Amino acid sequence: MEIPEAVAATAARLASEINADAILALTENGKTCDLIFKRSFGRSMIRRATGLNKRRIKFVVATPDHETYERLSTHSQAKVIKLAVRAPTRIGQVQHAVCRGIREGILWPGELVVCMVGDGFLTDVDTLLVHRVTGSESTVAEIIESNPVLAAVVKIAMELGRNGYHGQPVGTAFMIGDSRAVLRRSRQLIPNPFRGHPDTFVSDKNDREIIKRFAYLDGAFIIDDNGRILTAGRYLDAKVETDIPLGFGTRHRAVAAMSAVTKTTGITVSGEDGMVRVFRGGEQVAKIDPKSKMLMEALVE
Repeated sequence: MEIPEAVAATAARLASEINADAILALTENGKTCDLIFKRSFGRSMIRRATGLNKRRIKFVVATPDHETYERLSTHSQAKVIKLAVRAPTRIGQVQHAVCRGIREGILWPGELVVCMVGDGFLTDVDTLLVHRVTGSESTVAEIIESNPVLAAVVKIAMELGRNGYHGQPVGTAFMIGDSRAVLRRSRQLIPNPFRGHPDTFVSDKNDREIIKRFAYLDGAFIIDDNGRILTAGRYLDAKVETDIPLGFGTRHRAVAAMSAVTKTTGITVSGEDGMVRVFRGGEQVAKIDPKSKMLMEALVE
């Protein structure tokens, strides 16, 4: 028996034996979920648990892959969660998925969950964890995804870092929230391309291509708390020293400085390696690899 099949069989059996409320699978391609669906051990164990406990064990899937999400969403036995980024550790991945499950009303504090997880989802699942939902789980990944404006900008930033122009990343910056203060501490490098277009929002899929085109301009995007783009091509002029590590370029330092003197959240895309970074309070709080969607670093206050 291959490892994924053994893990799936053990997860179903363990969920029944410990009276778990749910099985949670974190997956990239959904192969382990297919084993749960197709193999008789998965169905029999879930039915047996249902018969003994007078209820059904929930099967929850969390995936960052759009095609996997769309495919599994049609399955009547699964409740599927779409992730934007991956936490850097197995425990972090579980906490992130559980947070999303709570927010979407799929999981509840006090529930016992058998979790199947692998190394960043990129390999087949190889680990089983038993997790009691507390409701206090908090990760940088969840902080990003719980804010729809921040999540939408991170998605655009990852597309710029991953695909960019002819496969090359496009370096740019976004400032989200506390927009009046940011505007007071910045100035236009070019005429505002969004002037007269007050209905351009980062959450609107129809506007994303326009946003990515203007990402080639020098300067930063300024976005309000509702996700409306106020301007692009903005020079950030917050003169304050920050403690971000050496090696960061002018763009990253300007964004970090602006986040230090205002309540804005800054997101940068590196023009060299495409890395997406999130800044708050003058510090880098997350670094995301746009190719794997993995949170390479995470700092939580």
